[in-house]
Amino acid sequence: MASKVPVIVFSEESTGPRTKSWMRACDEIVQALEHHGCFIAEYEGFRPELRDPIFGVAKELFDLPHETKVRSPDSSYSKGYIPHYPGTPLLEGLNFDGAEKLDACEKFTALMWPSGNARFCKAAYSYASAIAKLEKLVTRMVFEGYGAGKYCDSHTESTAYVLRFLKYKKPGEDGGNAYQIAHTDKTFLSILHQNNVRGLEVMTKDGEWVTFEPSPSSFMVMAGDACMGWSNGRIKACYHKVDVQEERLVRYSVGFFSYNTGKIEIPKELIDQDHPQQFKSFSHLDFLRFYHKIDGHTKLQSQIKVYCGV
Repeated sequence: MASKVPVIVFSEESTGPRTKSWMRACDEIVQALEHHGCFIAEYEGFRPELRDPIFGVAKELFDLPHETKVRSPDSSYSKGYIPHYPGTPLLEGLNFDGAEKLDACEKFTALMWPSGNARFCKAAYSYASAIAKLEKLVTRMVFEGYGAGKYCDSHTESTAYVLRFLKYKKPGEDGGNAYQIAHTDKTFLSILHQNNVRGLEVMTKDGEWVTFEPSPSSFMVMAGDACMGWSNGRIKACYHKVDVQEERLVRYSVGFFSYNTGKIEIPKELIDQDHPQQFKSFSHLDFLRFYHKIDGHTKLQSQIKVYCGV
């Protein structure tokens, strides 16, 4: 029987540190990331007032004129504005850094809406703040699941976040298909949330493509290449793609991506006789610079082994 993507419930009980439920959740997360590179998080702490407005403001953002959207600045982690490219004519994206911080949200909002848009600012900040808590929780559970919890605080202090809004136009519109070639992210962790239009597919350990069935409180949590390197290859980076088949529907998705701003050290706890060292310590930002210099086809592959493999 083909394997399915594990579902892990983040309840008040399971997120109480050092409890039996906490340790069980740590083990489940580690196993999911080792076997599949991903899992579905049912986040009970994600309240309706946080989730309901985000796709509405996403539509407002993409409805802005092109000359406004291109104001979104590039950063060390990503392009600010992702226009329609020939290979993905129905995909459009907007990124901004530090959305979990109110001042960053206010600055981005003023850039897009000089006359102000309090609704967008509040929705983006509230959403990003809540997902940042989930990312920190998952990260700590991964570190503690490997017995490397003492390194988690320094990692978290060096973590930067990017909030990405994505819009996939209706299949067939402008003669294109909303299809994306399979790839891995270059993040440490990626957390994806989508509206009720299906499209995200992830590859399980059996090589089967599984479609993520969206719900208001469910998120796809995926390991990126940097997480694979940090774990000494124990965690696999998740191959995924988007293939929108539902006609006459526009798909909106929100991604929350984590990056380490310092040097990622491979914990000695993850290196032993059964798991000899596979990766050298590396700078996440230098890895991103390396990745952006390689050709398009190679970019679809996991490149961390090429960059810092032993």
